[in-house]
Amino acid sequence: MGIIEIKDIQFIGNSAMMLFLSNDRTFIVPLDKFEKIAQLDAEQRADYEVIDGDSLSFLAIDDIYSIYELMGL
Repeated sequence: MGIIEIKDIQFIGNSAMMLFLSNDRTFIVPLDKFEKIAQLDAEQRADYEVIDGDSLSFLAIDDIYSIYELMGL
């Protein structure tokens, strides 16, 4: 099994974030589990960075979220 990486993200309103993964799967992350991300406005949400393929960071907040944390693992 290869390493799964975050390829892209997209938001579903203010309730969820979709993670598009390198294994052609899409994982839906409920934002009620990640309050700081939920509080970002559209401009702040668009200003994100995928780090080493397995972590996600938004420039407006200091937290770094691993793919495993986002998937609830």
